[in-house]
Amino acid sequence: MHALGLAAAGLAVLLSAAVLPLDAPPLSLFPCPFRAATLLPCLSCGCTHAFAAAVRLHPIDALRSNPLGAFAAAAFAVHIVWTALRLCGLRWVPAPLPVTPRVRIGAAALLGLNWAFLVLRGGP
Repeated sequence: MHALGLAAAGLAVLLSAAVLPLDAPPLSLFPCPFRAATLLPCLSCGCTHAFAAAVRLHPIDALRSNPLGAFAAAAFAVHIVWTALRLCGLRWVPAPLPVTPRVRIGAAALLGLNWAFLVLRGGP
């Protein structure tokens, strides 16, 4: 049931990214509060553009906007397809990734690298 809910949420996000214009309301109405307060990009700055580029099959533009956002868009797409296959009767389930301290440190390092990329890239 959780997988179905996540797939539905991912589908809603990807469909919204495909339909909503990036520089018109409602997306253009709200500036990033973190950037307004600190003049630095937040961890998700550029994710809207990354999702929009990903659904239009422009992976390089998605990676330039926010690598973490491009990965999240791809993960949503894979999860949607995987859930649809499971609903159609696919029985194979991959083994879950063990959450070890090494995996947590790697994830934290990737988040830090993503934020460093956004800070060094500058711009909106």
